[in-house]
Amino acid sequence: MILESPPDSLDDRFALTANGQRLAALMTPGLLAFDDASQPVPVLAESFREVSPTLMEFTLRPGLTFHDGTALTAEDVKATFDGLRDAKVRSPRAERFAVLERVEVVDARTVRFHLKRPYAPLLAELSVGILPAERTGADGVVAQGEHPVGAGPFRFESHPDEEHLTLVPFEGWYAGAPALPRLRFRVVRDETTRVLELLKGRADLAVNVVSPAVLPVLEREPHLRVLSRPGTGFAYVGLNLREGPLADVRVRRALCHLVDVGPVVEHKLHGRARPSAGLLPRANWAWAESAGCEYSPEEAARLLDEAGYPDPDGPGGRPRLTLSLKTSTDRLRRAVGLVLKEQLARGGVEVEVRALEFGTFFEDVRRGRFELFTLKWASVMEPDLLRGAFDSANVPGPENNWGGFNRGGLKDATLDALLEEASRAPREERKALYAEAQRRLDALMPILPLWHEDSVAVVSTRLEGFEPSAHGLLTPLARARLATGSRERAP
Repeated sequence: MILESPPDSLDDRFALTANGQRLAALMTPGLLAFDDASQPVPVLAESFREVSPTLMEFTLRPGLTFHDGTALTAEDVKATFDGLRDAKVRSPRAERFAVLERVEVVDARTVRFHLKRPYAPLLAELSVGILPAERTGADGVVAQGEHPVGAGPFRFESHPDEEHLTLVPFEGWYAGAPALPRLRFRVVRDETTRVLELLKGRADLAVNVVSPAVLPVLEREPHLRVLSRPGTGFAYVGLNLREGPLADVRVRRALCHLVDVGPVVEHKLHGRARPSAGLLPRANWAWAESAGCEYSPEEAARLLDEAGYPDPDGPGGRPRLTLSLKTSTDRLRRAVGLVLKEQLARGGVEVEVRALEFGTFFEDVRRGRFELFTLKWASVMEPDLLRGAFDSANVPGPENNWGGFNRGGLKDATLDALLEEASRAPREERKALYAEAQRRLDALMPILPLWHEDSVAVVSTRLEGFEPSAHGLLTPLARARLATGSRERAP
């Protein structure tokens, strides 16, 4: 299995990158997960029910065990969520559980979550991986990070360096041990090398790590299949709103009017995406029609003039303003960055594109060391993600261990109030509140929305039964198998 970058953590409590979260889900699943339609489905829980607006009850599957052979009980569930809220653990997810008053163990298989107030997105937060009680406190963080123990379909075998990870099937998985004999994940940062590894038959699976332009070449290979489905991954341009030209909404709107998404989707993504006006995909229940900002160089010029960035020399002359855009070294992201540079230049905005190794790039984004950046939300399921991405309280900083998702530093009391109200309201009221929040985001323009990308898996004919997840998850590996006659690859 090929990855484009190493996981930032194998501990779900600390994983902020898609690879960290996806790998953690194979080893340490939660009480529930979300299907391709973003609906909650039980995993370690057998069932769950809302007793009242402030009380949710879960019943665990019978006979659950962790990879070390110990029983998984309601006590472990309670310890996991108590630990997440422990300041000594320093999980970047801690603030999401501020609404949780206490976790009650009813019996070995029944656990109740008591809330301080109604909190509609609770189920999304309860998908975090369940750990053995002895690993949930601050003294268990190092052990869990180095040798994860959970109750998932695959268990940890080795992680000799950041480039390699090996998992093996867990015989005690409640749905039956996976059929695959072993999973070897290898980080291949260079896309050309990733493609060659697939072409030479040295890899069996690559999920969302190959540029659309290369897919036709891979589709012609008899030993490979390209599987695709509409995805929820959201590509966007992040803007630093804290200071400088981008603190002015007129400049942000001008940039948006200079970006022409349609040709990029057609030519760079070969149609494997849908232009978007905001973070929520059209299939999400909370999606609302959005005005966005249509391509309009004339409107962009008017806004830049108004903001104090006139065109000094006319077309071909000096730029109105100069900005820096950071991206990763991934081929597609670099190519998108260069297209954005070209499009913005037509409107008199000069952009310096800086492609950085992903770890360096991501750390700069977390720490606010950017003017513009291109990034992608790996999957968008729960609409409360809008609160995570744009609420004033979620700006990254030392208080949240630089784990806040409001990386552009947007602060807007009106939007905060809307998203907070939506987190408390019944579902029928939430839809209207999120529609209003999306209109507010249209006005504020804290990011430049680009598109929602398809989820694409390149699969060797040795691997059968793997179907790509709309969210790009790796959990379908639990249902996959080797083709008849295929042998496990040598290390």
